[in-house]
Amino acid sequence: MKRVIAYVDGFNLYFGLKEKGWRQFYWLNIQLLVQNLLKSGQQLIVTKYFTARIIGSPDKEKRQSTFIEALETLSDFEILYGKYQLNPRYC
Repeated sequence: MKRVIAYVDGFNLYFGLKEKGWRQFYWLNIQLLVQNLLKSGQQLIVTKYFTARIIGSPDKEKRQSTFIEALETLSDFEILYGKYQLNPRYC
């Protein structure tokens, strides 16, 4: 059995769904999605979900908090936080 660790970029996932108009998948069970992508002979060890807490919009903050609380109930699932940047910066 090959062991698999899945890495998911939460912002890319969310904005990809948003761009496609797939709002019905915002509450996607990410762990189940990853398990369904495994090939025969693979075993999921852990899913690592990368995100950042959004700031500046109480409604969005509340929705994200509720979603993250739901993700925290999944077994073998880690949430790793970066920093949210309100204004884009250009070099």
